[in-house]
Amino acid sequence: MIVKQAENLLAILELFAKVRRPRTLSQISEALALPKSSTFNLLETLEAGGFIHEMRLWGGYYPTRRLLALAQDIAENDPFIDRLRPVLTWLQEQTGETVLLAHRSDAEIVYLDALESRHPVRYFAQAGERRPIQVTSAGKAILSCYTPEERARLYASLPFQKYRDATLPDAAAVEADIVASAERGWFENLSEFTADVLGVGMPLVLDGERLAVSVAGPNYRLMDKRAETAARIAEAIDKIRSSFEGQGDAP
Repeated sequence: MIVKQAENLLAILELFAKVRRPRTLSQISEALALPKSSTFNLLETLEAGGFIHEMRLWGGYYPTRRLLALAQDIAENDPFIDRLRPVLTWLQEQTGETVLLAHRSDAEIVYLDALESRHPVRYFAQAGERRPIQVTSAGKAILSCYTPEERARLYASLPFQKYRDATLPDAAAVEADIVASAERGWFENLSEFTADVLGVGMPLVLDGERLAVSVAGPNYRLMDKRAETAARIAEAIDKIRSSFEGQGDAP
């Protein structure tokens, strides 16, 4: 169950990240469609915790560096990501493209880690971002870890929104793609969600946790390298599994 007040607090922080400038009480209230009284109480809570401050000179509130410091402390001491990061970095160096580690959250995937390509033209993604599960290579890879019956129950809850011309239209199309891709050994997203972006993904199961590792980049760079990219992902997954077998499953 979503706690509305917590959701509203996060929405305020996300608003600052989006606009990147101070916002007044009225501007925040209007942008989030919240009563001014509720918005004021939320801002007071954040200000009391040292997460935002009121900039009277600029006419509004803005986050302090405390949030950044907390986020950095958390990110830099994630034992699970720390164990996988060297291999993900190796994969990024081998492919030259953006590398993503994902897991499922209901009908979506969430990126647990994202190592962006160094190319000027690249696929942009950040840890914490979400994508519909059925239109991503990582999502399809994770779906392949479930039984057909389990997938059918999940499909029943999906809206099957059409994001691009290449978006698969319904459960039957997604299921056929997953079955064919599982036989091939890797999964792909060919501009189904983001225009001109191709993703190649494979499942990674660790101690029962269904994850996926994927590589994404512009169609023109990856189209003829899909099998080669899948081979590099498979190598990376083998390295990850070996490291966990050697050190135990607990982070």
